[in-house]
Amino acid sequence: MTSRATLKSLMLTAFRGSAGTFKLDFEKGKKLTLIYGENGTGKTTICDAFEFLAFERIGSLEDRGMGKGLEKFWPTAGKPASALLVELETSMAKCTGKIVNKKVAVSPLTSRPRIELLRQRQILELIQAQPAKRYEAIKRFIDIEAFERSEESLRQLGKSLGTEKQTAIAAEQENLTALQSFYEAAGSPVGLNAVTWAKQKLAAPTAGLDADIAAITKLRTAFHALTGYPQKMEDKRNVITSAQAAADAADQAQSAALATVDNEAAERLNVLTAGDVYLHDHPDAEKCPLCDSVENASGLHQAIKAKLAQLATLTAATTKWKQAHHALNVANTALQQVEADYQKAIITLAAAQAAHTWKPEVRRLAAPAPADSAALPTWLTANQGAAANWADVEASWHDESKFRAQLKSATERYESNAIRVAELTALIPKAEKALAECVEERQKFTDGIISEIAKEVGKLYEKVHPGEGLDKIALELDPARRASLSLGATFEGHEAPPQAYFSQSHLDTLGICVFLALAARDRVSDTVLILDDVLGSIDEPHVERVIGMIYEVSADFQHTIVTTHYRPWREKYRWGWLKPGQACQFVELTGWAIDDGIRIISSLPEVERLRSFLAESPLDPQAICSKAGVILEAVLDYLTQKYECAVPRRHGAAYTLGDLLPAINGKLRDALKVEIRDGLTDASASPTSTVALKPILDELTRIAQARNAFGAHFKAISFELLDTDAVGFAKHVMLLVDALTHPEHGWPSNDKSGSYWRNSRDSRRLHPLKKPG
Repeated sequence: MTSRATLKSLMLTAFRGSAGTFKLDFEKGKKLTLIYGENGTGKTTICDAFEFLAFERIGSLEDRGMGKGLEKFWPTAGKPASALLVELETSMAKCTGKIVNKKVAVSPLTSRPRIELLRQRQILELIQAQPAKRYEAIKRFIDIEAFERSEESLRQLGKSLGTEKQTAIAAEQENLTALQSFYEAAGSPVGLNAVTWAKQKLAAPTAGLDADIAAITKLRTAFHALTGYPQKMEDKRNVITSAQAAADAADQAQSAALATVDNEAAERLNVLTAGDVYLHDHPDAEKCPLCDSVENASGLHQAIKAKLAQLATLTAATTKWKQAHHALNVANTALQQVEADYQKAIITLAAAQAAHTWKPEVRRLAAPAPADSAALPTWLTANQGAAANWADVEASWHDESKFRAQLKSATERYESNAIRVAELTALIPKAEKALAECVEERQKFTDGIISEIAKEVGKLYEKVHPGEGLDKIALELDPARRASLSLGATFEGHEAPPQAYFSQSHLDTLGICVFLALAARDRVSDTVLILDDVLGSIDEPHVERVIGMIYEVSADFQHTIVTTHYRPWREKYRWGWLKPGQACQFVELTGWAIDDGIRIISSLPEVERLRSFLAESPLDPQAICSKAGVILEAVLDYLTQKYECAVPRRHGAAYTLGDLLPAINGKLRDALKVEIRDGLTDASASPTSTVALKPILDELTRIAQARNAFGAHFKAISFELLDTDAVGFAKHVMLLVDALTHPEHGWPSNDKSGSYWRNSRDSRRLHPLKKPG
């Protein structure tokens, strides 16, 4: 609800103590509602309804040892959950709460009330709670989320930097150990340490080493390529020898086959083979494919097959002859290719040797590789030592290169980790300082808010306990603990927790002050303040000041609802003796019944009830006179106490009009007057009117004496007065009350002026201040 909305009504059906349907109408223009009733009349049920709409819970049932599943006790006993209904209507919307499928359904959510609710049992929980729990109670009023995020980020950064530093230190030591081993392997050169030695070693020129390795690798590869040629050539020559033998055998076989056939047949072998293929593909040919004659076509295919059969041996021998000679040609070509490759290989070796300037440790070849491959084996044997030298030299060069790479890597890692350790050593204190500053700012910010709250608590507490020296209330964050709030006070000049020395009444009022100070911090104009029976243990001297404080604080809230069973509050309201900070709606609940649940009875102030009696038609003189007499007794009691008038001392009996009216006499009655100052704000301005009280008191005395009713309460004489006297009596009582009191500003009870009594807004000034001598 927005701050522009005002409460109109609250209706409860089958909700807790509301057995039937209960409706509470809020009076227009009155932001404070006082609900009075004895225990068991339904006051807490009304508070529960607001909590039900606001938080979907009923706190009054919690922590009573009933376990979980308290929802089943939300409807009135014997009523189903579906019958429960809570409706809060404001000047802008209506908010409804039900139970649907065992869950609370509030609609619309945008219209649910925003409340701050304090119950009697919560007061000491706030005071006596552990510091961490107490901090939780006020945490929502302190918006430090940004601080906390920054703190956590810096805290995690500090941890990660610390871990990284330890890792970097360990890595630095490991790298230094590796460098030390290299240094010792090099003989620990005098005048150097491992790090400076490594840097000098790496600074030495190394450009030719890689070229040496590449050149000797190429030389060894070229030499190694030659070692395979003797075997390759022997293998090729063996293949040629075998191919030559096969070719010779094929020549002899072909000659033998030719001897078995005539030369003409042999010459026609190809023609016959072609004719056989043609006639196979054309079995129905009517002409000879060769001479194109018809007469020779008959039986031609069979004749060709017969001739081919005779030539089969010759054909097979011819085929083998072709294959053998082809193989011989291939073998000769292969040998030629190997010879050509060999020539290239010796050129490659010579080029590899000539292309590089070799270091002294590299042996040279005894002679160039021979052009004649037959001399190659002897040459290889003669140069085997040089090839072995090359392998050893290459291995040593590789070791040197690998060593330098390892040394360089270890040195770079060492320097990198050393630099990081130095950076972290410088950075970590800065991060720690940043965290400390963030924590300090957060504490300063939080302490500022808490100090404001503590000051407000102290101001409120001083209003209830003025001059008792108990106003120095302290709320302090424990610097050694996060989110821990300590509560302190000054007692007889000593700082101590209030729980140690304060009475129960003092602790209760302190709890109320703390709650009110907190509740007033957050969107106060949008908040309904609810105080549920919080005056239980507050003693009589302080209760009026507590009531006045609640009146004053409640003016800032959207609406304030106070429930109480404290009867003096009811009586003070009836007689207008409360300190009114604003207009108040008074609601009195009567005995609860299972059939109709919560019930309201009319509870107008006594003066307003008398005013309503006088406005009725027809008049009831007896009721008017009786009510006027009761009010007059209260007014006279007020005046006799203010001026310390003498009245008969009587054990156990209330004073009567016969005691009180004569007590206000002589110079006091002559001097009594009231300055009416309605609407005036300038304290030095003249009053709007001045009312002398003597004529009114004299007339009231006359009416009372006329019936000789002294010594009796006015209830008795109300039966004896004439109707005109009864009405006149009531009207004079009203004149006296209207002169002495203002409906909103109350009775003149403040003597700070030094010369008169005045009420809260200086709208009434009662003279004199003291009874005349």
